[in-house]
Amino acid sequence: MKCFILNRLRCRVALVLLAFGAVIALPGSAQAADDGRLSAIGGLSAAHMYTTYIAIGATADAFGNDVYETEQVQDIMSGMVGMIDTLKKQLLLVQENCEDKEDQRYIDDTIQVYNLLQEEARQLSTFAKTRDITDHRAYEKARTTVWPRIEKLLGLE
Repeated sequence: MKCFILNRLRCRVALVLLAFGAVIALPGSAQAADDGRLSAIGGLSAAHMYTTYIAIGATADAFGNDVYETEQVQDIMSGMVGMIDTLKKQLLLVQENCEDKEDQRYIDDTIQVYNLLQEEARQLSTFAKTRDITDHRAYEKARTTVWPRIEKLLGLE
């Protein structure tokens, strides 16, 4: 298994840092009413999506290089899926009290990306268990599906 993350994403770290400013910026009227919490949620969710994608890929690389055993991969991926479930519930609570349509759309898009990250984690866990080429392809499909969505949401395209 080739190294998926370091070669492709190393140069994007600077872009992500620049994108945080764009992601967390609120429209003028919403910005006046915002006490910083929505901006913090936007920035934290952007950072978390990005680092979750990297963590899944790093786990896949470690597994592919015989650093992690099947059980370790499954434990790590199970933990990620569970944490993302909690985050999605919390984002839905924020969305209930959010009046700005752009912020609501950002939360919807973030939850969709989190769903894709969960799928990637599940597919990696399955592949780690079976080591079957079909499951590896399913993981690859999930991995290559989520990254463009992250790029679009964070303005990295």
